[in-house]
Amino acid sequence: MHPTAHPRSGALLRGLILLAIFLGLAAPAGAFPIFARKYQTSCVTCHTIYPKLNAMGEAFRLNGYRLPKETEDLIKQKPVSLGSEAYKKVWPDAVWPNELPGNAPVAVNVKMANVYTSSTDASGAKTTVHNDFQFPQEVNLFAAGTLGEHMSFMAELTHAENADGSSGTEIEHARLGFESLLGPDHAFNIRIGKFAPNLYAGFQEMWLMTDNGVDSLFNYNPVGFKGGIGLLDDAAGVVSLPARVRGIEAYGVLNHRFFYTFGAMSKIAPGANAPVSGAEALNSTGSPNGNFNNTTHKDVYVRFDYKFGGMGLDGDTDGVKLPPENWRENSFRVGVLALKGNATGVDFLAADANGPVIDPIDGTNPYHQQDTSYTRTGLFASWTFSDLNVFGVYLNGKDTLELRSADNLTLVSTNDRTYKAYFVQADYVIAPPFHVSARFERLTPGDTTVQPLKVSNLNFSYLAAANVKFMLEYNKAEQAGVGTNKSINTVIRAAF
Repeated sequence: MHPTAHPRSGALLRGLILLAIFLGLAAPAGAFPIFARKYQTSCVTCHTIYPKLNAMGEAFRLNGYRLPKETEDLIKQKPVSLGSEAYKKVWPDAVWPNELPGNAPVAVNVKMANVYTSSTDASGAKTTVHNDFQFPQEVNLFAAGTLGEHMSFMAELTHAENADGSSGTEIEHARLGFESLLGPDHAFNIRIGKFAPNLYAGFQEMWLMTDNGVDSLFNYNPVGFKGGIGLLDDAAGVVSLPARVRGIEAYGVLNHRFFYTFGAMSKIAPGANAPVSGAEALNSTGSPNGNFNNTTHKDVYVRFDYKFGGMGLDGDTDGVKLPPENWRENSFRVGVLALKGNATGVDFLAADANGPVIDPIDGTNPYHQQDTSYTRTGLFASWTFSDLNVFGVYLNGKDTLELRSADNLTLVSTNDRTYKAYFVQADYVIAPPFHVSARFERLTPGDTTVQPLKVSNLNFSYLAAANVKFMLEYNKAEQAGVGTNKSINTVIRAAF
């Protein structure tokens, strides 16, 4: 006979593993256990390791937070009825009935981090931060659920503390969804609000198991005197791809395996500048006018995917034999994506790798620049083979940059600049509580006078419980002529 471990001993052992590694090194939200309560099930029903979704979780998300082939008996927290079903028969002589979640659909995600960072500039000078206790680093308040048969909602309020002691609070998501409006189930859905668009499904921060996102895609600044030179410190201004959009989006799944989405959004730049010219424009871009891109123009995007093998994108399993381990399947998903827009009217002071570029006519103040047209085209692929998932994106960007005089009155030149970025990531399930991930990124900026940026990211994750995760993550970013940044982060995240 094998000795049986006492429940308290198992809990103590898991806790000691977590504490020992955390103290030994002592570094984004996207999962919320609202639905674990609603369906009385574990978080790992839908997540390989939160926030990374498994095939069931992806179908649940695309179905508007409803289980595939959902029946009433699967819902353990019954909704509150807003009106009788009979009202549907007499509409419009009565208000169409609806539902509210049975309990407050709220969850909290807390992230504690211990951060070790070092950076070396091009001259070899090094700065280091040892064991920076960022407790907490981030707290997220979520609300999500369904409103009857064809509506859903999701909101996220994030409070983040910075390394310098400052902090900020932001509404990261606030959107309404309208599902299965036309045709077969799941064929045509609409979302409106502020959200991470389906353009990025599978590789934006809220779907990654790693703590670090893919900055080479989402934090690159393409605006510069000869094109972009690297990443933004605070993601302000025009970026390669916006992490979240304010817009309206249509999406759907056809024949269980073909996915599409298209949307319109406020342009990439996060706000418009009050127009400035003449003396007011010297060394100044003016102030945001508070109107969230005060323009009639909207950026547009589109994506098409097809999934071979495994569970259907809508949860269909007809003719498919799936293993009992719900993170496993043999599948291949491939797609194309594109975004088109402009940031005309959003002003920047021209700069290159050496700093501001002075207008020789003025002799003192820098040129101005605008990104009057930009396109992003890319290829997405994801291969899952049992415990291994390898996925990545190749992205090509083109920006038309207008160079303007220091007083912003004269157009000096117009040039097209292109950049390229890609990443490849491999996630592996060692055992249900233990996961590893490796990612490599490369960004070739539009300014050909600077060297490519290369990023390596390694992650070990341990689920101490279904809703408590420990992460140990190493990140290295290097760019010849600029320097190298390294970090080792130890992170504890809990969702409840």
